[in-house]
Amino acid sequence: MTGVPDVTDRIALAALNNALWCDAVARSHGVTTSTDADAWTAATRTPPYYPDAVTLSPTVGEYNVLARVDDSDGCSVKDSWNRLDLSLEDFARIVVGQWVWLDPATPVTAPTGPVWRRVDSAAGMAAWVRAWATDPEAEAILRPSLLDEPGVHVLAAHASTASDARVVAGAVVNVTGKGPDAVAGLSNVFARAGDEAATWAAAAAAGRDVVGALPLVGWEAGPGVEAATAAGCELLGPLSVWLK
Repeated sequence: MTGVPDVTDRIALAALNNALWCDAVARSHGVTTSTDADAWTAATRTPPYYPDAVTLSPTVGEYNVLARVDDSDGCSVKDSWNRLDLSLEDFARIVVGQWVWLDPATPVTAPTGPVWRRVDSAAGMAAWVRAWATDPEAEAILRPSLLDEPGVHVLAAHASTASDARVVAGAVVNVTGKGPDAVAGLSNVFARAGDEAATWAAAAAAGRDVVGALPLVGWEAGPGVEAATAAGCELLGPLSVWLK
């Protein structure tokens, strides 16, 4: 792919970027993974909220994907082009979202508010995770070792400029690819309180401060779609998450 000429190629870049973030999280839990032109897959069950497979080709088939994973109860598949039908294998489509793309030429206005900084220590990561997690079990998902992953940047918004100020919002940026295929994934955007659109715009601006003139990519569902488009993102197309 050169020049990122069309939507299919941009979805492919976004899907691979997302799969490689899933890969980093899975490997941090000791999960063996595999990636080829058709899909990213995990040999055993991944941590909560993370799929066991991500399709990387619009033409890959259902059984090609399922043959690579433990497809027992609890298995989840991210269908990057919303083209699979896993219902015959007792999967249910639990999420329909949209891939989003923020071109480097599109201006982003960062709202005034919390101070955003990169997380660079295990203690800082623990504080970020406590703010991000929706329940105590979720605190074990994202580990400090992710800070050592090439291209991964964890960003935290703080209530003040004090070094020990509490984390009030955050996001993860992961850079993948080289040359014209280089993109930066923006994921795990959250805020303890406040306007979702303002948080998404602030996270995008903070991400740009770290990665420079790279497209920001990711996926959102529900109100997150409106937040991303309000920040200037283009919608590329739908994806699905299937769960058994």
